[in-house]
Amino acid sequence: MHRLTLTRSLTLCAVAFSLCPPVNASLWNPDELPVVLTPARLKQNRSEVPASVSVIDRVMITASGLRDIPELFRLIPGTSVGARDGWNYVVSYHGTNYRDSRRMQVLIDGRSVYQSGLATVDWNDIPITIQDIERIEVVRGPSSASYGANAFLGVINIITRHPSDINEYELNVLRGTESTENYRLSHANEFLNGTLRFTVASNHDDGFDIDKDGNERLDSKSNQLFNARYEALINNYAISVGVGYKSGEITDDLADEDVTQPYAETDDYYLSATIEKELSEVHQLAIQYDFSAQKQIRRWSAELPPSLIGLDDNPSPLVRGDANEDLRSGRQDIDFQDTYIWSDGLKTVTGVHLRRSRVSSETYYGRTLTSNNYQLFFNIEKNITDKFTVNTGGSYEYEQSVGKNFSPRIAAHYHINKNSSFRAIYSKAIRTPDLLETSANWTYTARNVTPASNGKTEGILLLTAKGNPNVKPEKIESKEIGYYGNFNKYHLQWDVKIFYDKLNQLISNSIALERFNPVNGGNLMQSGIETEIDYRPNRKWLVHISYAFIKSKAHSNSGLAFTPSTETSFTPKNSGSALISYRTNDNIQVSFAQYYARSIGTSQNKYSRSDIRLSKIINSSDSEIEISYSGQYRHDDDSELLSSNIYKKDLRQFIGINFRY
Repeated sequence: MHRLTLTRSLTLCAVAFSLCPPVNASLWNPDELPVVLTPARLKQNRSEVPASVSVIDRVMITASGLRDIPELFRLIPGTSVGARDGWNYVVSYHGTNYRDSRRMQVLIDGRSVYQSGLATVDWNDIPITIQDIERIEVVRGPSSASYGANAFLGVINIITRHPSDINEYELNVLRGTESTENYRLSHANEFLNGTLRFTVASNHDDGFDIDKDGNERLDSKSNQLFNARYEALINNYAISVGVGYKSGEITDDLADEDVTQPYAETDDYYLSATIEKELSEVHQLAIQYDFSAQKQIRRWSAELPPSLIGLDDNPSPLVRGDANEDLRSGRQDIDFQDTYIWSDGLKTVTGVHLRRSRVSSETYYGRTLTSNNYQLFFNIEKNITDKFTVNTGGSYEYEQSVGKNFSPRIAAHYHINKNSSFRAIYSKAIRTPDLLETSANWTYTARNVTPASNGKTEGILLLTAKGNPNVKPEKIESKEIGYYGNFNKYHLQWDVKIFYDKLNQLISNSIALERFNPVNGGNLMQSGIETEIDYRPNRKWLVHISYAFIKSKAHSNSGLAFTPSTETSFTPKNSGSALISYRTNDNIQVSFAQYYARSIGTSQNKYSRSDIRLSKIINSSDSEIEISYSGQYRHDDDSELLSSNIYKKDLRQFIGINFRY
C-alpha cells in the first residue's frame, strides 16, 4: 500500500514538473543542458539517453569528503556498497551477489578494469586517486548492448581530469583514524604540442579494528601509485594516452590452520591510447587500444595433518608447509567506433570490440589459459516526431569458451520539451562465465614441508575444485519506465525510475575452495522505484538526494544447489543518501552527508552514517591552501556487510591539507 502511494505521488509530481514552461537553453551548452557520453556511446542530452543515468561530478566529490572511490557510489540510487575487508570493496547496482563485483562493467577513460583471472573488479588495485577524477557516469541498468557481457547490471565510467583543467602543481595530505595516511602530488603542463598530467601517491590504513569475537583484524593496505594522461590535437587527430602503475601490499586474517599471516603484494600496470578523427562535422571515427596486467604474490605458512596433503607416511601429527595463491593476468582490448549524424533526426554508432585475456596460476589453474572475445555493437537514435524518439541498440558477442549471444535494447522517449522526457526501456543482457568459473583446476601445493619424512618436502592438498565448462551465461531481462526533468531556470534536475527485472541462470554459489560449485542454480526477480534530485541554485549551494525501494525474491532453478540469501542479502529494501554543501564568500565550505541502507549484509544489518566536512581556502597571489576536516559517524552498532567488520569507535576523523599552485 505504501509503495503504491509512493509510486503514484512521484508520478504525479513528475507530471506537475513537466508542465512547467519550457526552458530556453542551447542544445550544445553542457553548463545549461547536462550531456552524458556513456549509455549509447554517443554524446546526448540526459533527456534523450536510452537508460537511467547518474552523474557524480568534481563538485560532489570534493563536498563529500570521501577518500575511497567505491564509497562515492553510496550517492547513487539503488547502488549497494560494502567492504568485505579493509581493502576489499564490493560495488553493485541493485546488489545481488555480495561476494565479488562480477556483474558491473567499470571503465576508466573507456578502459575496462574488470579482471578476468578472478572474475572481479578489485577496487584496491585501480591506479588512480579520488582527486584524479573529474566526473563519473553511472548507467543504472543492463548495458551489454553497448559494452558487452560484463555490463550485466550497469556501467561505471570514471573520467579522469584533463591536464589542462587542473593546477600546475597540487599537493594533498590526509591523515586520520585507523592510521590513515594519504599523500598525493600531481603536476600538469604543456608537453610535446599537448598537455600532460601526472600523479604520484601513497595510501595506507589499518582497516577494521576487531571481529565479532573481539579479536584484532589484520586487514591493512598500503599502496603506491603513478598515473599520467597526455592530450594533444595533431593534424586534426585528437590523441589521448594514459599510463599507470600501482604497487601494493595487503594483510589478511589468520585462518585456523595458518601459522603466518597471509600477505600479498600486487603490481598493476596499464597503457591506454585513443585516436579520434573528425572526417566531417557529422562523421567521427575513434580507435582505442588498452593493455593491462596484474601480478599477485600471495603467500603464507599453514600447519595441518600430513594425510591432508598426501603424505600418509609422515609420522608427525602435524606438519608445516608454505602455500601460495600467486597469479598473473592480463588483457588487451581494441575498440573501433564509427559515429555518424545522418540528419537532425537520425544518429548512429557502430563498432567492433576485440578482447584477449590471459591468466596463469599454479594454484587456481595449474597452467596458463587464454580467452578471446569478439563484439559487434550498434546504436540508432531516430526522431519519429518532434516529441517522440526511438533508440535501438544491440551487441552480437562471441566468447571462445561460451559461444555467441545477442543482447538487444530498445528505448522510447516522449519529450515534453528538450529538457524533460518520459522514457520506456526494454533490454536483455548477459554475463558470460569467466575463466575461474569454467576452467579452474584449483588446488594447493605445500612446499618446504617440515618435519620431512623420507626426504618428501612437498605435498598436494587433497581438497580440490574444478571449473564447470558447461556453465551457461547469466541472463537478465529488464523493463523500466522513467522520467527525467532538467529545470535549469531553477537549477534543478530530477530523475525517477520504476523497474522490473528478471535474472535467470545465476551463478551464485561461493567462489571458495570448499564450496566451489559454479552452476546456473538461481533465479531472481527485482522490482521497485528509484529517484534522484540535484539542486544547485547558485555556486554556493549543492543539494543532492537519492532514494531507492527494491523488492527482491530469489528461488532455485530446476532444483540445483542455491541459497536465496546469496542473491538478496546485498540488496537493501530501502536505501538513500543526501549531500548538502554550502560555500561562503570567505571560501569556507560546510558539507553534510547522510547514508542509509536497510537491511544489508549477511547479518541483515542497518547501515546509517552521517558525514561532515569543513574546509577553508586561503588564497595568495598565485596559489591557495585548503585545510579540511572530515568526520564519519555511525549511528548504529552493526558491523559492515560481514559480521566481522567492526570499528571500535563510532566516529572516524580525518584532517587534510591541499596545496594548489
